[in-house]
Amino acid sequence: FCAGSPADERGLQPPDRGLLHVWPSEGGTQQLCPETVLLSRPVMHISLGENHGILLAQGGLVFSFGELSWRGVSVPVSAPVLEASLLGRTVVHVAAGGFHCGAISEQGGVYMWGENTAGQCGEWFPVTVPEPCPVTVVDSEVVPPVVVRVISLACGWEHSLALSAQNELWAWGSGCQLGLVTNTFPVWKPQKVEHLAGRHVIQVACGAHHSLALVRSLPAQDFSAQSTPKMRERGRSPQCPLADREELVTTDDAVYCPLGVELSEVTRSEVETPFLFAATLNEAEALYLSTTVPWKQSMLQYLTFDLPFCSGGASAPLSSSPVCLEEVRLCVERERQALLGCSLTNAHQKGNAAASGRRSLPGTPTHGSPRRRRQAASGSLCAGAASDDSGDGLPSLETEVWSWGRGSEGQLGHGDQLARLQPLCIKSLTGQEVIKVAAGSHHSLALTAQCQVYSWGSNLCGQLGRVDGPVTVPQLAKLSDGLRVWDLSAGQSHSLLLADGDCVQPVLLYCGQQSESAHINPINRLISSLHTPWSVFVQMSYISSVSGGGRLCAALMDHNVMGFIAAIHDLASRERQFSCWMNDVRRVVIAPLRKKGTLGDPCTHLFFALCDSFIQLSKLIGRHATALSYFLQNAQSRDVTSFPLLTHSEHFLETYKNKEFDLVSMFYQPLQQLHHYSRVLLKMATCYDVVSTNSEYQSLQQGCSHYEALSSCLRRKKKEAETTQLFWKTHSGKTTESLRLPQRRVICESSNRSLTPQFAGRFSNHWFILFNDILVHTQFSSFRIYPLTCLWAKTITEDGSGFYTIKIICPEESFTLVASTPQEKNKWLRSLNQAVDQVLGGAGQGSSPGVTAAVCRTASYKFVTDERFRDAQYSGGWMAGRVHGRGTMKWPDGRVYKGNFKGGLEDGYGECVMPNKAQDKPDVYQGQWKEGKIHGFGKYKYGSGEVYDGCFCDGRRHGYGMLSAGKLARTSSGLFIGQWVQDKKTGYGVHDDIMRGEKYMGFWLDDQRHGSAVVLTQYGVYFEGSFKENKMSGSGLLVSDDDTVFHGEFSDDWTVNGKVKHTPALLWRLSSDQLIALLLLCRGF
Repeated sequence: FCAGSPADERGLQPPDRGLLHVWPSEGGTQQLCPETVLLSRPVMHISLGENHGILLAQGGLVFSFGELSWRGVSVPVSAPVLEASLLGRTVVHVAAGGFHCGAISEQGGVYMWGENTAGQCGEWFPVTVPEPCPVTVVDSEVVPPVVVRVISLACGWEHSLALSAQNELWAWGSGCQLGLVTNTFPVWKPQKVEHLAGRHVIQVACGAHHSLALVRSLPAQDFSAQSTPKMRERGRSPQCPLADREELVTTDDAVYCPLGVELSEVTRSEVETPFLFAATLNEAEALYLSTTVPWKQSMLQYLTFDLPFCSGGASAPLSSSPVCLEEVRLCVERERQALLGCSLTNAHQKGNAAASGRRSLPGTPTHGSPRRRRQAASGSLCAGAASDDSGDGLPSLETEVWSWGRGSEGQLGHGDQLARLQPLCIKSLTGQEVIKVAAGSHHSLALTAQCQVYSWGSNLCGQLGRVDGPVTVPQLAKLSDGLRVWDLSAGQSHSLLLADGDCVQPVLLYCGQQSESAHINPINRLISSLHTPWSVFVQMSYISSVSGGGRLCAALMDHNVMGFIAAIHDLASRERQFSCWMNDVRRVVIAPLRKKGTLGDPCTHLFFALCDSFIQLSKLIGRHATALSYFLQNAQSRDVTSFPLLTHSEHFLETYKNKEFDLVSMFYQPLQQLHHYSRVLLKMATCYDVVSTNSEYQSLQQGCSHYEALSSCLRRKKKEAETTQLFWKTHSGKTTESLRLPQRRVICESSNRSLTPQFAGRFSNHWFILFNDILVHTQFSSFRIYPLTCLWAKTITEDGSGFYTIKIICPEESFTLVASTPQEKNKWLRSLNQAVDQVLGGAGQGSSPGVTAAVCRTASYKFVTDERFRDAQYSGGWMAGRVHGRGTMKWPDGRVYKGNFKGGLEDGYGECVMPNKAQDKPDVYQGQWKEGKIHGFGKYKYGSGEVYDGCFCDGRRHGYGMLSAGKLARTSSGLFIGQWVQDKKTGYGVHDDIMRGEKYMGFWLDDQRHGSAVVLTQYGVYFEGSFKENKMSGSGLLVSDDDTVFHGEFSDDWTVNGKVKHTPALLWRLSSDQLIALLLLCRGF
């Protein structure tokens, strides 16, 4: 270590942040005189041992003070020495045990030094380690072995615990507080705590001879059948199905050792023999063991024999540990004395009743015995590794507290004073949303998200914050009303709490050992120390965290420079208060009402939707308040860009936006909290330079604008809800009953005749009501509804008439409204366009917010009176009251058009399905449209099976096209390719009659063969001539299949009339080319 560094450090001015104060725990609150540790740089973290302390300063520098027995020196608190051997390591975390120290580098390496009598420094040979030495944590279960990166460290008197980046726990040292499956001590090489393997460990804490772990709960529905048996065995969640848990309770007593060790089949048979040290027990003890607690007798007998343990796949006989046996004997002795006298947890219960006089049942293991877990591994019990947060990065509140080690003072919280060799879950804390744990020498503390503190263990000096004796199960500490605890720590015989009170700055609470002169009466001493805040700290600066250890107390403080620290503390305090308030509402208001079924059907759905919304927001606020507390405790090592309100702003905004109308209708507090977010962020932004390159300022300014915009929007929503409520109270009746919907809001109405239709009668009664989704025109007892999604409002250019008119355009009608004054006209026009823009989500084209609504938009509408689209449902694009763009129109008779529209009609490419009742199969058209008619190229599939590919004009086949009729398997099938006019074959075309085997190539007129043509048949007959009205007419040439040629007049199909010139087949043996040439020659004559 370097002794010259502190003098240099003290020669400089103390920093504004990370100011450290240390004081002894024995001094009374009236005699408080803390020593200020003056360094030139802020202190990031401090940890206290029995008689020494270790602190981490900015820049990764480590300092020590107190009784450094491993070096034989004593360093005053005001002059800590620098650990020079750690220079250049960039330390990020430090921890102090009873008589040893630890540090973690930025790379995740562990360094230990101090007393090493129990192997707590990770070295196997020296008794003391004077300088920091590296301790390598290696995971040998993987191939090849890898070095584990450590992120947190905790130290006890004779053991050390390390939390890896994978949230797994590693231990080394001596004693049952390691939680390892071994009885060979010391364990100088870090080993994984297998009982917590596969679980997500959040935080660890070490007492003198016990350990605590804060573990994320497994999902109740996580019945992972894909997990390995090893994972299923280790990762059993206490939130398993009720039937499985009851089964464990009823069967585990016979096979489960309270120390967390499995009884093998061999030892079960051997426990019937007298155990080795039975002679050391007297007759009363033997009677007690044989009659009252047979499971303890089995446990003691079992511990006297060699047991096969399975670790890492290999088994080896291990001898029983004298340390563990002695602890067990002492536990049994204490409980026997408790039975003979009175129970430590209930002084009023005697005799046999004292055997069950604990504050809770003995700690029935959540996981059951190891054997029980292996048998149930193939069942449906929930298992598997804990999953990470749901992607938002905020702390999880679904946690459990696990404890193990010595429990002679009840510090394990399982309802007894037995030791535990393996971690067990404290079931009474499951579901309490514990966010931090702390371990004193012989007592334990737990802090919840509701700012409550649970304490258990030794209470000899009142360190539990209670006036009774030892507590073996977690109990709420007694605090004054209005105090909200957000940090805690524990020492040898005292506890420190940091809480929010009525004042702006945090309140520091102390309970535990005090000097004899402080208070004579122990009860008065306890109450006074617990409820008396140390005003000297409240007046000096803002406390960010507290630390306790041995007989020392410490606090880290920040000066309020430019109001920055005050802004953060103010936000965190309000958020914790808000979280507690929301939790009280859930507990006192929502929970009882949800159990009652007297709301009725109309209100049940709305109420449960409100409950779900409120609970979702309550969980978010609780997690955010926890994140702010963590931020304050580590504020020196973080910059403002990691502020939770900035890093999770989208999550906050989305949660409020999704539930705004439900929340605003009943609770105003969430709206006020949003405005407070904006105000605090703006206050923090003023502490930075206003430059474009300042990321902190830009981030704060952007977050401020987001929250302020959302706050303004929700305040407007609240005002609309209040206006709507007053409107329905004033205008209640059967006529408007159908218009009342929970999500509907009134924007404005014309009951004062501020808006009337143009040319309305003098004695007519017109009433217009603008809601956030519809415009209602009421006249006497009838009304018309105009959806705002399909409504356009625009002003009419003044024509000199003196009227203040507004033009309303709807899909099926348009009308003009006249306002009474120019102000009324502007109000209605602006309200209409704002409401339309809001209901469209501001996604339309051509809109100007608050001035004009979108001219082009996408909306759905059902036509009522339109002659062409009557009763049709349309969904798609619009422009100025007309269907325009791409959309889908569905008629009640089954017609469906999907395609482009223009000016209110089908225009462009579209697909249309039209029912064909005669064929029981619809007609389908795919192609071009123009002005509501089929026009251009397209494909028409008829219900009869015919398919037309070609051109259309005004809905008819016109131009070149191809018509295929049926298929080969049908009775009538054919193919026509040619010209069409007004849906009829006209002009040249080719028709192939597949059924008759004829192919016609020639001219057509009005769907009939007319003009010159050529016909070929499947029998080889060839005809060339003229057709009239679909029949052969005039002269023609006929060639038969035997090459006989006929020249003559034809009057009907294949009927010769008049002179015929016959050419025999024998004289007609010519090639095809010669035949064609001859035919052409004949035609020339």
